[in-house]
Amino acid sequence: MDSIIIEGLKVDTVVGCFNWERQIIQPLMLDLTLMTNLEQASFSDELSDTMNYAEICEISAQVIQKAQPKLIEHAAKLVINALFTTYPAIDSIIITVRKPAIIPQANSVGIRLERHRKDFRPSTSE
Repeated sequence: MDSIIIEGLKVDTVVGCFNWERQIIQPLMLDLTLMTNLEQASFSDELSDTMNYAEICEISAQVIQKAQPKLIEHAAKLVINALFTTYPAIDSIIITVRKPAIIPQANSVGIRLERHRKDFRPSTSE
């Protein structure tokens, strides 16, 4: 399976469970691997035959910034749902969300989710 890879996408947003976190903007770092068929784009050399990377980044950032999630797990789910909804050609998504410099002893803390289109159920409660 072919993949589109986006690494180190910085999203500045309100995120966190504690009151002090809800008062400040913090960075999240996202890594995305989108499994899709890139055969047509590899032959045609046309943007219309693939997904626009800038648009993927914009959608990912906007959905997190709008929601201002408490948990990075929820932030990841929001991105997955938005990308599956926007791009029917995505077969599966691996997303890593890291919150840098929140624990003094660690460079970052984070989570990784992997979801497949066949298991995707659009939610109406977003």
